[in-house]
Amino acid sequence: MKITRMPSAAGTAAIVLALAGCWDDNDTNDVPVLPPPPPVTTVPDSAGVSGAAFISFIMTLSGSDETSEPLTIRDTFAVPPDEGNEPTPLT
Repeated sequence: MKITRMPSAAGTAAIVLALAGCWDDNDTNDVPVLPPPPPVTTVPDSAGVSGAAFISFIMTLSGSDETSEPLTIRDTFAVPPDEGNEPTPLT
């Protein structure tokens, strides 16, 4: 009876040792987590170059952010020139 338990115990010990070798408690190899970018609080001057630039800036904003303060527009912001084309749809 002891002979049949020996291979079972050896197999169990091999599995435990193999799995123990896969576990690494060293966190120095992890990729560092970057802090989130600061929230956008003003409309950049580059958004005033054209209507398309303004639309692309608006599309980068999160549509589900209900907690941030409203964006401010600087006094030096250049309003996009009037374009004779149809308005760009916001999709």
